[in-house]
Amino acid sequence: MDISVVIPSYNTAGTIGKTLDALSRQVTTCSLEVIVVDCSETDDVAAICEKSGIVRLLREQERFNPGQGRNIGARAATGTLLVFVDADVHLAPDALQAALSYYQAGHFMFGGALELDETAATTASYLEHWFFNHEAQAGRPECPRANLSSALMIVERELFLSAGGFADIPRMQDTELSERMARRGVSLTFTPTVLAHQVQDSSMGQVLRKVRVNGRNLYFIRHGAASWLRNVAFFLLLPAMALAKVTRIVARHLRYQDARKRLVTIRLLPLLYWAGIEWMLGFYAALIFRGGISRSR
Repeated sequence: MDISVVIPSYNTAGTIGKTLDALSRQVTTCSLEVIVVDCSETDDVAAICEKSGIVRLLREQERFNPGQGRNIGARAATGTLLVFVDADVHLAPDALQAALSYYQAGHFMFGGALELDETAATTASYLEHWFFNHEAQAGRPECPRANLSSALMIVERELFLSAGGFADIPRMQDTELSERMARRGVSLTFTPTVLAHQVQDSSMGQVLRKVRVNGRNLYFIRHGAASWLRNVAFFLLLPAMALAKVTRIVARHLRYQDARKRLVTIRLLPLLYWAGIEWMLGFYAALIFRGGISRSR
């Protein structure tokens, strides 16, 4: 088997049908399998998977963190290349063929272009996508990456399993894995040839909570063992760090998006900088109250 597409699922009946439809329309010469690892509270997802006719469904009785669902799917997979997608991500028709070609060119762990599905997008949708996917625009050229999103991540199965897979944490398991792989000497890259669109349907409150959790978890993933002196430096410099982070997000969208989406970026400026404050507060909470990686999603 060339490719195994792995999709973790928890109560995703509202989105996974279109994700599977996109997979059924793939134009490719490679052999592939689609594995859905589901821990939903009802049988709705199972019914959708059965109707699709392309899914190998793995049911789990207990709810898992998404990374653990991906690990279960990866262990069961038979493909040389793992393509992780979320249940709200729709691959372009040539995405899997492009992924296999890029892998065969010597790239063993990479991400693709992940654009927003704008068909029913809200302001919160744009804010979430702009904040968390500012390194994955279709207009960005191939380049090295420091982190890859698990919403669209491609990795050689043998390499993934040898590294132990995703950590069992609710959010930012992709950042943790990316940085662990980089420390092992694995080159992480981005290619715009693998294109997908993602549905974002969280409320504004949910988005801002995710941003705060991102700030908190980033501290423990990267700096949990920092000395007291370094923590003092973080405390003093954090406003400047948050400002630089959001300014970098804005700059990437202005550089790599088309003219219409640049206007969206400009309109989002107040919200993006507000999100930067929320991210800073999450980081401050980690510094002051400790407590480890958040168990909240």
